[in-house]
Amino acid sequence: MRKGTQTKQQILSTALQLATASSLNDLTIGSLAIATGMSKSGLFAHFNSKENLQLAVLEHAQQVFRSIVSEPVRDISDPLTRLLAVCDNWLDWYEHQAKTCIYISAAVEFDDQPGAVHDKVQQDLAMWLKFLTKCVEAVIAGGQFKQGTDAQQFVFELYSLYLGSQSMPWLGLEDANHSRFKQALQNLIERYRGGVSHEQ
Repeated sequence: MRKGTQTKQQILSTALQLATASSLNDLTIGSLAIATGMSKSGLFAHFNSKENLQLAVLEHAQQVFRSIVSEPVRDISDPLTRLLAVCDNWLDWYEHQAKTCIYISAAVEFDDQPGAVHDKVQQDLAMWLKFLTKCVEAVIAGGQFKQGTDAQQFVFELYSLYLGSQSMPWLGLEDANHSRFKQALQNLIERYRGGVSHEQ
C-alpha cells in the first residue's frame, strides 16, 4: 500500500471512530484535524467538504464491515452454518465499533435529510439485507428450513432481534455477551426449521 493511501486509511479509521462515538453529522474536518493532529487544510485536500468526508467514512465502514462479517464466511459450504457464522460476525462488528453500529445510527440521523449521505446509507443497508436474504434463501434451498419459508420475513425478524440487542443493554435487558439475542436467534432458527431433521 502506498504511503498516501495508507495515510488516508488511517485518517478514515480515526474518522470512523469519531463518527461512531458521536454521530456522522457531528463529524467535521475540524474535529478530525484535532483527533489526527493534522491541519484542516491538509484534510481539506483529501476530502474537500464535510459531505465528501462523510461519504468516505461510510465507504471505509463498508470495507471494514465486509472484512469482519461477510468475507470470512465465503468458504463455509453448509448454508445454515454459514448463516449462523454471519450472525456471530455481525455481533463482532458491533463490538468492534465500540458497541454501536454507524449504519443504524446514521439511518436514524439521515432519515429526513435528503442527499448523497442519505442515499449512501440506504444503499449500503439495502445491500446488507440482500446479502442476508441470499444466505437465508440458501438455507431454504438446502432443505434446512421448512417448506414455504419466506426469506424476507426471516430477515425482518433477524434484523429486529439485532436492533433489540443494541437498544436493550442500557435498560438491563441484554448483557455484554448478547445472551438474549443468541437465545432469540436460536428460537427463531428452531421455529423456521419446524419438522426438518437437524441431521440434514
